Amino acid sequence: MMIEPVTGFLPSSLGKRMQLGFVVKDLASALTFWTEEMKVGPFVVMEESIGDRKFVHRGQVSDVQMSVALSYLGDTQIEVITQANLAPSPYTEFFASGRQGLHHLAFYPEDYEQACRDLGHSKFKEVMALYTSDGAKNVSYFESPPYLGLMIELVPLTAMRQTYYGAIKRLAEKWDGGRPVRRFRTRADFLASEDCRA
Repeated sequence: MMIEPVTGFLPSSLGKRMQLGFVVKDLASALTFWTEEMKVGPFVVMEESIGDRKFVHRGQVSDVQMSVALSYLGDTQIEVITQANLAPSPYTEFFASGRQGLHHLAFYPEDYEQACRDLGHSKFKEVMALYTSDGAKNVSYFESPPYLGLMIELVPLTAMRQTYYGAIKRLAEKWDGGRPVRRFRTRADFLASEDCRA
């Protein structure tokens, strides 16, 4: 799937890999829609998506509890997020505005730090970041100008991400409609599973 009108005005440092990120209140119903109506799947769900990372929203650490479901539509990753509590986050702000559904475009730049700087020098404002236990920034969300109407997420394509993203894409490419949702407590549990090695 190509979305040239969007990528045409964003810095080239963001790269060409893209994700459509959806935020919903009812993950099970959303995944039923995606798998049954849109015929996209299977979705790999990580129930405890944050893990040991620190979630910082608008400069404050926030105890966000969230689940993430991932699949692919062609080369475009589909992410569906739900938050289990009311801790401050881009997701609770999205719900407070009366919306759910498409929330962000995510990119996987080759140079994550440079891409963050490029957005920071434009009209995009970083509002959320995840940090690993060693203090490295692992994910960034940016508010966009009003005419875009959704956030931009930047994600460094680490070796672990390449492994499990690749496994999920392979599952999607050969999906026959069976086991449309595959649930795991953590990413590590998925990485250790037969689904990841399939």
